[in-house]
Amino acid sequence: MKNIIYTIFSMTLCLVLVMSCEKDEIDNFSAAPAINFVNDSIQYSFIQEVSNEYILEVPVAIIGNTADYDRYFNVEVLDDELTTATTDLYEIIEGKVPAGEFTGNLLVKLKKSPILDDTSVSIHIASMTSDDFVIGNTESNTTKLIWTNKIVIPAWRYFGFFFTRYSSSAAYRVFLATTGLTDFSITDYRAVGPTGAQALGKAFGDYIRQYEIDNGTPLLHDDGDHAGEVIVPIY
Repeated sequence: MKNIIYTIFSMTLCLVLVMSCEKDEIDNFSAAPAINFVNDSIQYSFIQEVSNEYILEVPVAIIGNTADYDRYFNVEVLDDELTTATTDLYEIIEGKVPAGEFTGNLLVKLKKSPILDDTSVSIHIASMTSDDFVIGNTESNTTKLIWTNKIVIPAWRYFGFFFTRYSSSAAYRVFLATTGLTDFSITDYRAVGPTGAQALGKAFGDYIRQYEIDNGTPLLHDDGDHAGEVIVPIY
């Protein structure tokens, strides 16, 4: 009988120890949130920036729980073939996730230079362990930042509904000149609404028509798949 009681006691003790270890592992995992970059890459152009510097916000998302205090994460610039910018062209400022948030930003100061008139440069960034975060998933713990003085044409999907169907540097320059915007995504559309989007499209169209009056020739797409074709406004 004593042997049976001893065996039951030993098995119970082992079970308690195993459950305790598993709880510790779960607690340790939940206490170590990780940083993941939202975008594989981000492009920026100084085409409209009069200043010689620009603070780029690089979005991140966390795996884990929020905290009631600001948390900070570290990054490193990888010395590989994706990093072409010299150190005088950028500065890593700060990586921060505000209190109560699942998202945050890495602030990177990009610097304007005459060498960017004809080319672009980039840095390949990877997350690092900090006091508040560990490295995130392998497929999303790096991102690439690219900047230039040349025009970088955004995705043209929503442009085609209100400005002109096809993209080109010439069409994008008119968009910049007439709207004061640098992009027109679904977020921008929601901000101005249907009436506002149509008004922006009409300003774009008025510029195109006035150009033809002033120059005696229509404005043409200067590059892209439709180079040499007339820029036809939607409105």
